[in-house]
Amino acid sequence: MRRELDAVDRVILGQLLRIGRSPLHILARRAGLSVSAMSVRVRRLEEAGVIAGFRAQLDLDAVGRPLQAVVRVGLAPETERPIFEKWLSGRSAVTAAWQLAGDADYVVHLACRDVADLDDELRELTEHGGAERTPTSMVLHAVPDLGEHLTD
Repeated sequence: MRRELDAVDRVILGQLLRIGRSPLHILARRAGLSVSAMSVRVRRLEEAGVIAGFRAQLDLDAVGRPLQAVVRVGLAPETERPIFEKWLSGRSAVTAAWQLAGDADYVVHLACRDVADLDDELRELTEHGGAERTPTSMVLHAVPDLGEHLTD
């Protein structure tokens, strides 16, 4: 069931998209509510599934994975999607993946240590992951702070 968002919900979500660790008192002040009312609002948004969770956003350079790549994966005909997805979940370089409609079956985001690590990941995709094609683009620059207007 879809929950309708009111103006206060949109303020809360917008602030959390910008700064995920915003304290309740900051959220309350921005929305014109008491801290206890804000606490109830945030809990309701979580219970409704509007807020799916909170995650840390890592600096990939700081954790030793400065090379990012986007791989458009075409699966071999015999590769089953659930098995491929389970295999992906065990790969330390995989940060995200999306199943697609179109000329590729998946787009996979990799965070690698260096070019040799990227080469190893691509080899693994084809030799053990069930990929048939892996056209790859290396990321030069990530555009910061996108998505904070989703609630507008």
